Amino acid sequence: MLDELLSQARAALKAGQAHEAVRLYKRAEQLSPRDPELPHERGLALLETGDVGLAAQAQAEALALDPEHTGARAQRAAALEALGDDEGAARELDELLHRIGPQPALQARYIGLGESARRARERRLLGNAVARLATSPLTTALARTIDDPLTFRAPFAELRGHAENGVLARMEFVFESMDASMGRNDLTYGGSTEDIHGRKVPLDEFSAAGIVFFSESLGIETLRSRRLLSFLLTPECGLGPHKFAGCKVGWTVSGDDGARRYGLFSET
Repeated sequence: MLDELLSQARAALKAGQAHEAVRLYKRAEQLSPRDPELPHERGLALLETGDVGLAAQAQAEALALDPEHTGARAQRAAALEALGDDEGAARELDELLHRIGPQPALQARYIGLGESARRARERRLLGNAVARLATSPLTTALARTIDDPLTFRAPFAELRGHAENGVLARMEFVFESMDASMGRNDLTYGGSTEDIHGRKVPLDEFSAAGIVFFSESLGIETLRSRRLLSFLLTPECGLGPHKFAGCKVGWTVSGDDGARRYGLFSET
């Protein structure tokens, strides 16, 4: 049964049916939960579907079973880099180089990731002076009323900053109604996506604002911020927190069952 499932999964992946391959690999893992090769191969299939966050998670599962799995470590580095966590990707490559010895191409990539992570730390709002928050594109586009220097409010959401010793340590972006925001086209932040016919359409209000939130708070490009948000929206992700680029990211939930308010957070 296991061999048959693996054959079907690999055939599906080879045929370009990555989603079907992921489903089959999950079934195979139920039969052989201690085999690190199965989450590793599922991670490869998830990269094909574009679910880079889940791909990084799958490779972490493989490494938990076998820390010596060089393929899983290399692929986790690639997934983390695509997600925007250059610091985490560099850490994985550093561990890989220690295990396999000098590799000029990997060493060059490791150095490049370290430099990219440094630039992200300089760009991001988190871990830097609080004064940056008021002039960020996130707050200048969002603010309608300001209750205090670290709270910015618009009709659909509220941004809250938390400082420690003059440094921004945590940010929360809480939506009045996540469902309503996901049902409205964005007119504030710009950005678009493709519909099933390949046509460009505006992003919804939640996605557009969430992408800018992570891009600004973490100092990463909007494309990688979009991948991070997509990962957080998957059921497998849960509420977090998830370690990301030396920070933590995840969801906040406030209010009672009848009026829950969902939000995103990032913190050092």
